Amino acid sequence: MTRPKKEATEVIDFYAAHKTMMWIAAFSLPTAGCLFYYLTFGPHTVSGKETGPGTLVRIFTIREWISHWLMLLGFLTLAVTGFMQVVSVTTLEHIGPVHGWLGFIFFLIALITLLGWVRDALFKQYDWPWLLKMGGYLSHDPKPLAAGRFNAGQKMYYWSLMLVLIGLLVSAVVMEHGSHSLAGRKDLFWCVHGLLGCLATIMVIGHGFLSLFVNPDTARVLWNGRVSKAYTDKHHSLWKVPQ
Repeated sequence: MTRPKKEATEVIDFYAAHKTMMWIAAFSLPTAGCLFYYLTFGPHTVSGKETGPGTLVRIFTIREWISHWLMLLGFLTLAVTGFMQVVSVTTLEHIGPVHGWLGFIFFLIALITLLGWVRDALFKQYDWPWLLKMGGYLSHDPKPLAAGRFNAGQKMYYWSLMLVLIGLLVSAVVMEHGSHSLAGRKDLFWCVHGLLGCLATIMVIGHGFLSLFVNPDTARVLWNGRVSKAYTDKHHSLWKVPQ
């Protein structure tokens, strides 16, 4: 056995032996990390600003708002059905086809949504100070940093998510050449798919935590696609808000 093949086999064997623990860690560790961050730095709110109907601006169009919800619900469904296969591969074989079809539909929705944000996700020169200062997230008194519609952190999340989704799709397509049982799948791509699923889970937990708890001013985006003008003036000062 060649060295690369041996190393790949070792990785596959390690994931197969510890997959349940790795998935539990993918849920629990980022959650614990988020809690630690919140207790250390607290929320970053735009205090002393009115947020009545006349002060809100739309950051998501209706189509983007619907797509965002579909992506969220789709991810939660895929995470649950994926985890069900990890913890019980003998009694839930029927979950495999359901997970596969839902994953394909989710990928199409995500691709259409993400492609609509490509222009906003391109890095600009003003993103570098944001990155160097980590967006002010490691400061108890963060100063406003220049950003467009998406800040540099959101852009990094965007491109990382795009790559992870492509990896999940490719690995899923390869696996579908086998059966829906673990024995019939391409072992390497089964391992890659599982690890990318763990990574996607960590990313989404972090994204949700930042949006709902660290930046509570953005929580209303889930309900109506809007944020306060005070928030965009402070955190997205270079974005020309659509009228």
